Amino acid sequence: MNTQANPMTDAHRPTLRMKGMLTGTWVVGPVLQLWFQSPTGDSSDSQIFEMRCNDERQAKAIEAHHRKVWGLEPVQ
Repeated sequence: MNTQANPMTDAHRPTLRMKGMLTGTWVVGPVLQLWFQSPTGDSSDSQIFEMRCNDERQAKAIEAHHRKVWGLEPVQ
C-alpha cells in the first residue's frame, strides 16, 4: 500500500479484512466508525475502523447498509 497516498482523494481504496463481529456504528459528520468485537471475545483487541466519506449523508447510507448486512437494528 502506498503510505503517502491521501485516503481523502484516492479513487481506489484497499480492501481491509476485519476479524470479529460488527457490534456498533457511529457517524460523526463525514466519518463513519465501525466497531468490531474481538474474534476471541477479549475486549483488549477489539477494532474500530474509521471510514472518511464524502459527506454525512453518504456516511449514514453506508452505516445503514452495514447494520443491515450484520443484522444490527437500524439507527433512529
